[in-house]
Amino acid sequence: MEFPSLKKYNLQDMPYMCAQCSFCQVGNGACPTYKVKRRDSFSGKGKMIIARSLAQGSLKASDGLEGLRDAIFGCTLCGGCEEICQVDIPFVQVYQLMRSDFLKMGLWPEQLEMTKKTLLDSQNIQGQSQMDRVEGWSYWHPDEDTLLDTMGQEAKTAFFFGCASSFRGVSIQATIATTLIMDKASESYTFLGEDEVCCGAPMIMTGDFETARQFAEHNIEKYKELGVERVITNCPGCYKMWAHEYHTFLDIDPPFEILYGPEYFEELIDNNRLEFNNPLDITVTFHDGCDAGRNAGFYEQPRKVLEHLPGVTFEELPHNKSNCFCCGSGGVLRAIDADFANQISKLKVEDIEQTSASVVAASCPSCVDFMQDQLPQAGSSKTVKDLAVLVAQALGLEWDGLDEIYE
Repeated sequence: MEFPSLKKYNLQDMPYMCAQCSFCQVGNGACPTYKVKRRDSFSGKGKMIIARSLAQGSLKASDGLEGLRDAIFGCTLCGGCEEICQVDIPFVQVYQLMRSDFLKMGLWPEQLEMTKKTLLDSQNIQGQSQMDRVEGWSYWHPDEDTLLDTMGQEAKTAFFFGCASSFRGVSIQATIATTLIMDKASESYTFLGEDEVCCGAPMIMTGDFETARQFAEHNIEKYKELGVERVITNCPGCYKMWAHEYHTFLDIDPPFEILYGPEYFEELIDNNRLEFNNPLDITVTFHDGCDAGRNAGFYEQPRKVLEHLPGVTFEELPHNKSNCFCCGSGGVLRAIDADFANQISKLKVEDIEQTSASVVAASCPSCVDFMQDQLPQAGSSKTVKDLAVLVAQALGLEWDGLDEIYE
C-alpha cells in the first residue's frame, strides 16, 4: 500500500532508509514512548519497519495498519528519534504526514474528532469562551486598563498569547509577565484578545492541515489589518507553526518576523533595555521543551537569559539540550491517551529529582502546565516556572495571583 502524503512530500523512501540500528530505542534521551511501552512499533525503527512492510506488501493492511496507526498517534512528536537517527530520517514530519493519511483513510483516533470539534466550536483548544482569552485573567494584571487599551491597536510588534497561555492558570502567569516586561522595556505592541484564535498546531500535528489553514489565515489577516511586522510568542508550539509549519504543510509564508520568547528576552538584554534589580536567590534547572529545543534549536537563548538574572544558581538536568527527556505533553498525546502521557512524565520527574534545584524553569506553557501537575503527584516539592515569570520577578515586577498559583 502507499502513503500518498509521504509521496507528495517526496518522503516515500524514508521507511527504506532506516538502518535498523536501534539508536532511537536506546540512545541517550531518545524515544520516550518506547521507554514506556517497550514495544518495537513505538520506536522510530519499529514504525519504519511496519510502514516499509506495508508498502512492499509483505505485511497485509489487516495485520499491520492498525498497529502502525496506534504507534503513529501514540507519539509526542518530541524528535528524540530524529535527533539521534544515523541516517537523518525527518521522523516528526513523516509522522505528521502519516497521521494525515490515516485521517483520509478514516482511521483517525476518535478522541481527535472530539478535539477537532472543540477547536471548531470554541476557536481554542481549551474549549473555553474566547472572551476569557483576556477577561478571564486581566484582573490579575496591575494595570488592567492599559492592558485592555493595548488590545487591537495598530503596532509593528504583536504578542501572540496562544491557547495554553490564555486559559491555563499557571501558563497565564507567563503571559502577564511578558506584557509587564514589554511595558518595562517601553515596547509598543498589540494583541488580538478574543480575535486571536488557535494557531492550528493541534490540527497540523494530527494531520488535519485544511482545518489548521482556517486558523492560520484568520490570525495572519488580523495582524495585517493592524500593520504588524513581527510576532512574539512564548509558546514554542505556536512559534514552530508560525515560523516553519505553515510553510511546510500549508504553503503559507506569514509576512512577519517571528520571535520566540527567550529570543526576544535575549534581544532586550543585549540592547540594555532591562535592568534587573531583584535577586531571586534560587537554584534553577532548565527543561528544554521538545518544540523549543530539538524541533527549533533554541538551547542557548534561555540559558543566556538565566545567566543575567541576579541570584540564580544554574544546574543542568542529567538529560539536557538535545538529549532532554520529553515531559509527555506533546504531539496531542494527552488528548489521545492521557494515561500514557502521564507514564512518560514519570521519566521527566525522575530526571528532575536528580538535581538540587528548587525551581524547574521552562519556556513552554504546555510543559509548565503539565509538569506543575505531575511533579506534586510524584511527591516532588520542586516548583515549575516559565522563564518569563523569572525574568519579570528579577525586574522586581509583581502582580496579583502569582503567589497563590504556586502554593
